[in-house]
Amino acid sequence: MNNFIETGDTVVVTAPEAADSGEFLVVGALFGVAAAAADSGAEVVLKRTGVFELPKATGAAWVQGDRLYWDATAKKFTKTASNNQPIGVAWAAAGSSDATGQVLLPGAAGGAKMAAGQHTTVTATDTVVTGLGTVISVVASFDTDPADANTYVSASAGDQAGAPAAGSIIIKTWKQSGSDPTPIAADAFAKKVNWIAFGI
Repeated sequence: MNNFIETGDTVVVTAPEAADSGEFLVVGALFGVAAAAADSGAEVVLKRTGVFELPKATGAAWVQGDRLYWDATAKKFTKTASNNQPIGVAWAAAGSSDATGQVLLPGAAGGAKMAAGQHTTVTATDTVVTGLGTVISVVASFDTDPADANTYVSASAGDQAGAPAAGSIIIKTWKQSGSDPTPIAADAFAKKVNWIAFGI
């Protein structure tokens, strides 16, 4: 294999801001923990995989396996998905008042995986087992064009701690009722749904 470059466990980037050793940094789609202090604009090595003690948003407890998101404004990991970047997984439980938590960064060399499949829904809401240990994100689409009885499809990973179980996703199909544009649960389930899930 003469095209192998390296494992990708670390990467050298230009620091987007002054950073201390151990500080979490995001550079475009790359992220990791600074191996040493660096000035803004200087080169810094990011450790992309592993478990780190990192800043945690207070107000919500973590359980092991929770999906975590990076709040770039507050510069903390949170369970809040809205407007935040999905990046890590809770390695261990943390209390709601804890200011730090143990975060698994599942970079490419750390076991990030993809699973995919095709599903024919039998109810308006179906649970599908992906084979992943923990699902971080999922997308889904109809295999064929929408129809009156099946207009939209959505997918989510649940909380991975019971709704549904870790490694599962929830697929929902929707339709419109007459001229009302508000989606309602579908009641005909002939359409196949293609899905792709990412996780560890």
